[in-house]
Amino acid sequence: MEQRDSFIQKHGEDLGAFYFLLMLIQTHGRKRLKSGNVTALRALAHDLHAIYLKHTQ
Repeated sequence: MEQRDSFIQKHGEDLGAFYFLLMLIQTHGRKRLKSGNVTALRALAHDLHAIYLKHTQ
Protein backbone atom coordinates (compact mmCIF):
# COMPACT_ATOMS: atom_id res chain seq x y z
CA MET A 1 0.00 0.00 0.00
CA GLU A 2 2.97 2.29 0.54
CA GLN A 3 3.84 2.09 -3.14
CA ARG A 4 0.24 2.88 -4.12
CA ASP A 5 0.21 5.88 -1.81
CA SER A 6 3.47 7.07 -3.33
CA PHE A 7 1.98 6.95 -6.85
CA ILE A 8 -1.13 8.81 -5.66
CA GLN A 9 0.89 11.45 -3.84
CA LYS A 10 3.07 12.00 -6.89
CA HIS A 11 0.39 11.97 -9.63
CA GLY A 12 -2.94 12.67 -7.92
CA GLU A 13 -5.76 10.31 -6.91
CA ASP A 14 -6.99 9.01 -10.27
CA LEU A 15 -3.79 9.04 -12.29
CA GLY A 16 -1.75 7.68 -9.38
CA ALA A 17 -4.14 4.76 -8.88
CA PHE A 18 -4.06 4.10 -12.64
CA TYR A 19 -0.24 4.10 -12.76
CA PHE A 20 -0.15 1.75 -9.79
CA LEU A 21 -2.54 -0.63 -11.54
CA LEU A 22 -0.40 -0.55 -14.68
CA MET A 23 2.68 -1.36 -12.62
CA LEU A 24 0.91 -4.36 -11.07
CA ILE A 25 -0.25 -5.61 -14.46
CA GLN A 26 3.24 -5.22 -15.92
CA THR A 27 4.79 -7.13 -13.01
CA HIS A 28 2.21 -9.91 -13.20
CA GLY A 29 2.60 -10.20 -16.98
CA ARG A 30 6.40 -10.24 -16.82
CA LYS A 31 6.37 -13.08 -14.26
CA ARG A 32 4.00 -15.13 -16.40
CA LEU A 33 6.05 -14.48 -19.53
CA LYS A 34 9.29 -15.58 -17.84
CA SER A 35 7.62 -18.76 -16.59
CA GLY A 36 6.21 -19.45 -20.06
CA ASN A 37 2.63 -19.45 -18.79
CA VAL A 38 0.85 -18.42 -21.99
CA THR A 39 -2.56 -19.32 -20.57
CA ALA A 40 -2.15 -16.79 -17.75
CA LEU A 41 -1.07 -14.11 -20.24
CA ARG A 42 -4.14 -14.78 -22.38
CA ALA A 43 -6.36 -14.60 -19.29
CA LEU A 44 -4.77 -11.28 -18.31
CA ALA A 45 -5.31 -9.89 -21.82
CA HIS A 46 -8.91 -11.11 -21.79
CA ASP A 47 -9.59 -9.49 -18.42
CA LEU A 48 -8.05 -6.19 -19.52
CA HIS A 49 -10.13 -6.22 -22.69
CA ALA A 50 -13.29 -6.87 -20.67
CA ILE A 51 -12.50 -3.89 -18.42
CA TYR A 52 -11.87 -1.73 -21.46
CA LEU A 53 -15.20 -2.71 -23.02
CA LYS A 54 -17.08 -2.13 -19.76
CA HIS A 55 -15.83 1.43 -19.51
CA THR A 56 -15.95 2.47 -23.16
CA GLN A 57 -19.37 1.31 -24.28
